[in-house]
Amino acid sequence: MQPIVDKVWHRWLKRPYRLAQAAGGVTDRRAVPVVLLHGLASAGPAWQHVLEALDGQPYRTLTLDLLGHGASPKPDWLRYDVDDHAWMVIAAIDRQRFRQPVVLVGHSMGCLVAVRIARLRPDLVRHLILYEMPLYSGLPDKRRYRLRLNLYFKLYERVIAYKPIFSGPGVGKAQRIAERFFGLRFDDQSWKPFIRSLKHTIMEQTTADDLKHVTVPMDVIYGSRDRVVFRGKTTALFGEDVKNVTAYTVKASHNISRKASEFLAQRIVHAATTSTAQVARGE
Repeated sequence: MQPIVDKVWHRWLKRPYRLAQAAGGVTDRRAVPVVLLHGLASAGPAWQHVLEALDGQPYRTLTLDLLGHGASPKPDWLRYDVDDHAWMVIAAIDRQRFRQPVVLVGHSMGCLVAVRIARLRPDLVRHLILYEMPLYSGLPDKRRYRLRLNLYFKLYERVIAYKPIFSGPGVGKAQRIAERFFGLRFDDQSWKPFIRSLKHTIMEQTTADDLKHVTVPMDVIYGSRDRVVFRGKTTALFGEDVKNVTAYTVKASHNISRKASEFLAQRIVHAATTSTAQVARGE
């Protein structure tokens, strides 16, 4: 799209961008839809092991590349805050015209986007499955949390301040750093959405407040070897008012491993087969 058309259509008229997507599973629109949102510096193919574990199940699946990631548009004028990401996903779900609410699955930053969607459009979501959610706001006032959070934010600030070289003699080193730590080969177009998403969605997150307003059931899953997120009792991390959270721990690090994928698939099946009436009864 030409810059002037992009500016008029998306920036001035606020028309949502179309995210890159891959649909799978059964074709029946009445089937339970499962929507998967990847994490920062990732893309839809990160869910491959989960999709393999769901193969043969009677669900519709939709994996999306979040705005600025993968094959999705990468406009350079957006903040890439959680609302920017959430409204684009909402538009993508609305276009599918699913017959019933979705099981919304998030990984890392995708969890923050998923929670925001459940708050903005609760009619779209029947169940949240949140894997490795980087909850950095609303944490208990404990020294161990403060120290780790300060360490994380110092690291993130250094990443944001980093000036990679995508052409010329320094390109090799910049790309090796990007691939090693973030699993992607960045270029100038993808680097800006990455650092802006890191700053405005992860570091300046709204998730602690959003969680208080989400009424759908939530499965929160953490890896026992993950050093990027905080783990703890649900009442400590989410507060006494959040009653609809069930927490699980799997033997995994921050990535979507094959072992973690098998557990995620189990929770997706449970969420998809549990009726609204059963959820209300706490079954």
